[in-house]
Amino acid sequence: MSEQSRVYPFQFTGSGGEYFRIWIVNLALTLLTLGIYSAWAKVRRKRYFNNHTLLDGHHFDYLAEPLAILKGRLIAAACLLLYVLSGKMFPLVSGALLLLFFLASPWIIVRALQFNARNSSHRGLRFDFKGELGESVRIFIGIALLASLTLGMLLPYLLYRKTAFIAGHHAYGNLDASFQGRVWPFYKIALISLLLLVAPMLLIITGVVALMGIPSLHASGPGAAAVVFTYLLVGILAFYAALPFVAGYFSARVAQLTFRGTQFGSVGFDSRHRARSLIWLYASNLVLIVMTLGLFIPWAQIRTARYWIGNLTVIAQHGDLGEVCAAAGEGLSATGSEMADVFDVDIGLA
Repeated sequence: MSEQSRVYPFQFTGSGGEYFRIWIVNLALTLLTLGIYSAWAKVRRKRYFNNHTLLDGHHFDYLAEPLAILKGRLIAAACLLLYVLSGKMFPLVSGALLLLFFLASPWIIVRALQFNARNSSHRGLRFDFKGELGESVRIFIGIALLASLTLGMLLPYLLYRKTAFIAGHHAYGNLDASFQGRVWPFYKIALISLLLLVAPMLLIITGVVALMGIPSLHASGPGAAAVVFTYLLVGILAFYAALPFVAGYFSARVAQLTFRGTQFGSVGFDSRHRARSLIWLYASNLVLIVMTLGLFIPWAQIRTARYWIGNLTVIAQHGDLGEVCAAAGEGLSATGSEMADVFDVDIGLA
């Protein structure tokens, strides 16, 4: 950072007790209305978290209307019902619908990103998403198919392209984002994550091979079955024990690459998310949710939001953040209120 740079930390002011009241009402009304109220529940939830997220003393806002979300969810529910019914009576139709959904997924992703961005604001300025459908098709169909054909070798590249597509095509007012990250760090993350799982996977493979009766590995004597199942049991337990460590490391490193590689003009980000902190956060949340039969969920969501938001900062490289935001809003006063009307149906993502 240069001497002129100024750092602005994000703050999250929500509380578990306050959010619990919103959560329990949302849950009760969603169940009583057979899911119809879920659209209003989503708006209340997102507005609460946005309104309690502060940057430079100004909170974010969520501007979507519940009816727009309800329309999208009714469409999604109708498509799901059609798929389930056709799967029982017309398998070929079901397969065709599944293929159609896969082909439509790039469009769905773009529209969902547009809806969420255009209904989010800060200092009275809306965000936007300007990713093109053609690039979405190349990433979520073209590269995704190549990744499956190469037995996953292109999965880190797919993650890199997806990150660059989403992070690099957002906008704040008339300030466009760009993503400066490189592909190699994503391969490094994938390689280390895979290495963390090598030992338990080898134990599981050894047990499976022994069960198949390969002579060189097949144990003899009355304790043979016990030895084989011990390999399998230890391998499976080690695999599941390693998953939180892998998930924590993977999430933290991808977050660092995403935020540190994203720029809004002269405004950048810094991420202080750490694997060990995420492992403790997710593990303790899970234990407390189980012990309270689910009642800890609102507090878990608050703890998670506080960690993710509290470890993120904005770096204004030239001048004050307020000046940057003011410049981003120049010439948008007449059109800002119309941005969300471009697409008024929430597909249901996020």
